Amino acid sequence: MREIRLLVATAWRADRRLTLALIAEPFGNTLVLMSGLWLAMLTNGLLQHDTRQVVTGVAALVLGAGLGWQLDLSASQWRMVLGEKVAHAFDTEIARLCAELPTLDHFERAEHQDHLELLRQRQGQLGNSMSALAVTVKAVCAGLTVLVLLVVAHPAMLALVLLALPALLITKAQQRWRTTAEDASALASRTARHLRTVAQDRDAAVEVRLFGLADDLERRIGTLWTAQRRPIEHAERKVALASLAQQVLYVAGVVAAVGFVLHQALQGRSAPGDVVLAIYLSQQVQTAVIWPVQAVAGFGRTLHTVRRFRWLQDHARSASGTLPAPREILGGITLENVSFRYPGTQKWVLRNVDLTIPAGRALAVVGANGAGKTTLVKLLTRMYEPTEGRITVDGVDIADLDVHAWRHRLAAAFQDFARFEFTVQHAVGVGDLPHLDDPAHVRDAITRAGADVLAQDAQLGTAWGGTDLSTGQWQRLALARGLARTTPLVRFFDEPTASLDAFTEDALFDSMTRATDCAHGMITVLVTHRFSTVRSADLIVVLAHGGVAELGSHQELLAQGGHYARLYRSQADAFAD
Repeated sequence: MREIRLLVATAWRADRRLTLALIAEPFGNTLVLMSGLWLAMLTNGLLQHDTRQVVTGVAALVLGAGLGWQLDLSASQWRMVLGEKVAHAFDTEIARLCAELPTLDHFERAEHQDHLELLRQRQGQLGNSMSALAVTVKAVCAGLTVLVLLVVAHPAMLALVLLALPALLITKAQQRWRTTAEDASALASRTARHLRTVAQDRDAAVEVRLFGLADDLERRIGTLWTAQRRPIEHAERKVALASLAQQVLYVAGVVAAVGFVLHQALQGRSAPGDVVLAIYLSQQVQTAVIWPVQAVAGFGRTLHTVRRFRWLQDHARSASGTLPAPREILGGITLENVSFRYPGTQKWVLRNVDLTIPAGRALAVVGANGAGKTTLVKLLTRMYEPTEGRITVDGVDIADLDVHAWRHRLAAAFQDFARFEFTVQHAVGVGDLPHLDDPAHVRDAITRAGADVLAQDAQLGTAWGGTDLSTGQWQRLALARGLARTTPLVRFFDEPTASLDAFTEDALFDSMTRATDCAHGMITVLVTHRFSTVRSADLIVVLAHGGVAELGSHQELLAQGGHYARLYRSQADAFAD
């Protein structure tokens, strides 16, 4: 019922008039099914020379069937239009939910990726969901109508219903076989889609051509397609055989039932019109039992897809925390015995980390690749939750804060940045949506990032007739996005200048640390593997082996002569050479 309520509510929001209009569809189909009764009346009237029955039968047949067919035809058009609107509503909502998933856990969990893959595959069913619901209601109403007419023709004909009942068990088994086959094919389907994306991806194009991978990709995709289809085809063969057995049983029952009513008519125990009605209804018992069952089963598959959509909704709402984000940081951010490992793995990326970042200060995070620098940023931005321990801001666990409110007070630029192929104005402006169309505000961010290479109204991306940029230029735009919010609580710069030279990076990092707003307690977190560019940070933390190896200012760490001092001098010597 939750799934049905969700479907109806979505359709109601999409178009109230068309949703209400679908109510007339079952009524129209009922009028058409009543044709058998009017044919029986017409037959009896002709054989008995009863003008009243003939006129009544013809009038009811013409008016009832004509109106019913017209309602049926109109409802088909209504369902098609409403289906397009419902499909758009679901597509938009799925895109929003995927963009708002509170954490990145689903990228790390295979079962979550399988759920998303199956939702993508069956996304079209969501557009047809109201049509499936309308057809199901129509089928059930039609079945009830036929059952009543069977009693009118001859109660013994209800035996046909018993012969159709095995369809209930068969259809239930068919649904179970198909669902199992879908689940078994999800991984192969997801892998094949990934390879098709690689074959069309611009970034992979050079290596695909250089290493001659086209034939290999084609072979792999073909193998995966076969693996994906194998469980589905096996399930469909079982479905077809079960349906054939049930149909053979039913046809034998129809022959017996019609023969029985004909015998009754020849013996004078029933009217000739009852034979016509029996023949008509023997074809409609499929409508009475099998069609409703099949409609319910088909609608069940639709509800299964809606259930996956609800899973996405629930997952998007799964982040705990309802407290508002603080307006300023007074004391600082503290990591208390924080440990983290990625979902589905046993390796600790961070282990028992204790660290305090004072308000109004700039923290530089350095360490070798894989030391946990980026993971630390992901925890602070709540892209992931700590496996153990907690992170507090002024004593309040950030897990208790509303995740969207917390992120609204953050700003960031990353090494793995997005390439938004908008205009320059919007590619930077999305970093501070309230100022998306404010040219002066965006220009200031562009200038501070040194990204003023194009006019702000210039279109980016050759696919849209615009300009492509070098990796360094794209990275400067990403850095400008990270600077668009002028008064965040925390600004993160995670290797944001990896494509730039060391002199440029040093100048930018220096300006970033100097821009830290002590009045609101704003904290700046700089992540880099270049030790020579973090000298201006108030505090430097060296991560190694999943923990804090050293902590202090640049001068303090040099004086200690430890890991930081050795790596700093090593990089300085290499750069000098």
